[in-house]
Amino acid sequence: MSSRYDALERLQRLRESGALTDEEFQVEKGRLLGHQSIPAAEAAGAPEPQTPSRRRIWIVLGVAALVVAILAGLYFGRTSGGDDGIIDLPMPTENEAADSNLVEAKALPDVRALPPAEQLARAFEAAFGSRGEAMLSVPGDGADEAVRYAPGRLIWPAFGPVLVSEGRVQDPAHASAGKIAIHYLKPAGDRFEVVRAFPAAVSTGSSGQVAEWSLNARFSNFPVVAAEGGGTWQGRTCSWLILTELRPDGPAKLADVPLVYDDTGAKTDGSGRTIEGKILNIAKNQSFDIVYSGARAFSEHYVRDAGGYTVAGGKSTMETC
Repeated sequence: MSSRYDALERLQRLRESGALTDEEFQVEKGRLLGHQSIPAAEAAGAPEPQTPSRRRIWIVLGVAALVVAILAGLYFGRTSGGDDGIIDLPMPTENEAADSNLVEAKALPDVRALPPAEQLARAFEAAFGSRGEAMLSVPGDGADEAVRYAPGRLIWPAFGPVLVSEGRVQDPAHASAGKIAIHYLKPAGDRFEVVRAFPAAVSTGSSGQVAEWSLNARFSNFPVVAAEGGGTWQGRTCSWLILTELRPDGPAKLADVPLVYDDTGAKTDGSGRTIEGKILNIAKNQSFDIVYSGARAFSEHYVRDAGGYTVAGGKSTMETC
C-alpha cells in the first residue's frame, strides 16, 4: 500500500511541475488505483507511444546533462592548466635551446676597466700596430728618418684618451731631433681606435733623442707636454723647454722657453759665461716667470695670448746657440 501512495505522490509532483497534464494525471492515477483496465495490447507488452509530455521530460534531462558536462569540462580544464586556463605541456627537446634567447646578453668588455699597463699596451698597439716598440718613417730635415717609438703615457682628458710616445731617431746625425708622437684615440670595446695621429708633434733635442719630457697640468686647463731639448754646437751648450698644449682638435705649441746657455767650451780665454733659468709663479692660463742666474741675473715675465705664452714687452733677451 505504501508503494502505491508513493507512486501517487510522484504523479502529483509531475503534474505540479507541468510534466503531466490533468488528463494524463487522472489516467495514471486510475491505473494505480485499479479503476482502469489495461488494454490487451499493453498487457501483451506492446510499446507505449511517447506522448508530447514525455518528450519534454527527455529534452529537459538532455539539456541538464549537457550543462553538467560543460561545467565538468571547464572545472577539469582549469585545475589541470593553472588559474589562467592554459595547460602546461613539456617543451619539445628541439626547442630547449630557445631559452638562451631569454638570457640577457653579457656587457661588452670596456677597455677602461683594464689595468693601466694593459690600457697603455693596447693604446700603443692601436697607434703603431705592435706592442712594446715600433719603427716608423717620419719626415725630417731634408729626408725621412727611421724613428723607434716606445710607449710613454696614456691620459684621459675630457675629450678622450691621448697617447704620448717618445721616439728616438735611428742612426741619427748630431743635429737630429728626438720625436714625441701624439695620438688621439677613442675606446672601441676592449681596444682603442685612432682618431688623429701626429707622429712628430714635438721635435726637440739632439743626436736623435729628447732629453726629458713630462705631462704638466699647471700651464693650461688642457694637458701640456713639457719637453726639454738641447745640445752642444761648436763649444756652446744650450737647452730649452717646449710647452705643447693637447687641445681637443690637436696639439699646439704654447711656448719655447730658453733655459740654459754655456759658451765656456768655445772660449779658452776664460771669458765664457753660464746662465741658467728656472720657471716660477705659474698662474694657469695667465702667466709665469722665468728667473735666470749665473753670468747674468735677470727675470722675464711670460703672459698668455691667443697664440700661447710670449715674453711681456717683447722678445726674450736670453742668449741662445
